[in-house]
Amino acid sequence: MYQDNQDEDDKLKNDIEKFRNLLDEEVEGNHRSEYLNKCKQISENIKKEIQKRIKKGDENQIMKLMKYYSQQNKRLQEMEYNNVDEDTSLLHDNHQVEVQLFEDNVNQRKQRLQNVHKSMETVKSIYEKIHEVATQQVDQMFTIEDNYTYAENKTQKASQELVKAQQSQKTKIGYRIVIICILIVIVGLMFIK
Repeated sequence: MYQDNQDEDDKLKNDIEKFRNLLDEEVEGNHRSEYLNKCKQISENIKKEIQKRIKKGDENQIMKLMKYYSQQNKRLQEMEYNNVDEDTSLLHDNHQVEVQLFEDNVNQRKQRLQNVHKSMETVKSIYEKIHEVATQQVDQMFTIEDNYTYAENKTQKASQELVKAQQSQKTKIGYRIVIICILIVIVGLMFIK
């Protein structure tokens, strides 16, 4: 029976040693959760084995192994705690990233809306200038029409005055010719006498 206990002690000691070696491994990233689950499973198996041995009444012989196991199990608990902290930190970081992305998206949309607003203000300004220019052109067209009508009236009056002047000149030429003829006749009569 002593030999059986010694074999069981050696097996338990080897299991605890394997557990310690497993805890010494560096595992990062996505495999860390699987690694910790494997460590927990081995720890539970060792714990059950220790409990069996204690129930058999071998607690005096197993105290040294229990102490060694307890140290390794404490390391596992610290690793689990740190993993929870890392997961929580990752969740917090992910949340912060999501919030930042949301805020960036909101800011980009706000910027685009402001750009659209500025563009609309520019278009409005352009339409106001076009309206102003169109109004000026309409006013100029009315002024040109008024000037054309005025020029047409003046041209008609000038044409009438020219016709009158021409008629007056013809009449004056006729009078001059008549006066010259009368003078020639008078001078001719004076010399004949």
